[in-house]
Amino acid sequence: MLCTFIPPHMSKKAAEQDRSFAVALKIDTTLRTERAEGVSVAGPIRMYDAQGRRVLPGAPLSGEMPEAARRISGFSADAALALGTDVFPDGVVRYGKSYANAFFNGSFLVFGEGDGQVFGDFTASRDIFAHEFGHALVSLGPRLSYAGEPGALNEHLADVFGVVVQQHATGDATGQDWRIGQEILLDGVSAVRDMMNPGSAYDNDLLGRDPQPGHMDHYVKTRADNGGVHLNSGIPNRAFALLCQLTGEPSWSRPLAMWRRAMQDIGKNSGFSEFAMATWRHSGGLNPAVKEAWTRVGVRF
Repeated sequence: MLCTFIPPHMSKKAAEQDRSFAVALKIDTTLRTERAEGVSVAGPIRMYDAQGRRVLPGAPLSGEMPEAARRISGFSADAALALGTDVFPDGVVRYGKSYANAFFNGSFLVFGEGDGQVFGDFTASRDIFAHEFGHALVSLGPRLSYAGEPGALNEHLADVFGVVVQQHATGDATGQDWRIGQEILLDGVSAVRDMMNPGSAYDNDLLGRDPQPGHMDHYVKTRADNGGVHLNSGIPNRAFALLCQLTGEPSWSRPLAMWRRAMQDIGKNSGFSEFAMATWRHSGGLNPAVKEAWTRVGVRF
């Protein structure tokens, strides 16, 4: 299973304007046909440098490391503080030439340097690192299928881990910023996703308008992107952001604990309703807010 951060619809839109993105799309398509053997999460993060090539993991790094590797090591320390773990997959920086994406393939957290025109270096974003690490946690937990609603739930959980680590590191206890990946968009305005307001992360001539829905009434039925896993994740994303807003709780406190416990109650084919019910079972004193958050995005349980 390959879990990329930039969704195919975003890369395809960019490729219509800039032919260099066709290279990244070809790389992603090739990677999706490859299979990693199991999930590798070994201990404190070890860093590798792909040196612009597409051979994993590349050259091992130790001692004085390039800035990109130092950033990823620092983000792993932030994730350890927010999530209470010091066990990570290996990290790989400088993957491919102008590769505009990041991914977890079951063994490595891999980061491209971006094309330099639309996307910058993917190691610049703490929440992208935590998002990809989130996929590793999902793979070790419910092992959600990567298609349809289970796949969108997989992407949602990765986004939750991403935003939690970011908000914890910046001290955003009141949830002022729910955007993800804004550091890599070189226009200085856009983000890749907005958890509180799906569909508003970007709107420009190059990328078009963010197509994420935030309510089940607008659930996207498509064969692309494994059944729209990067699109429909906007629905549970908004539910989590609303829960934090309704309760006034920092994302990394009771909301995260509830979501992590709920992860243990679901199976690989679980959808939004099953997960919503699991969060409600573990909601404790937050029951009314949990019900309201899911109701406001049209998820019934």
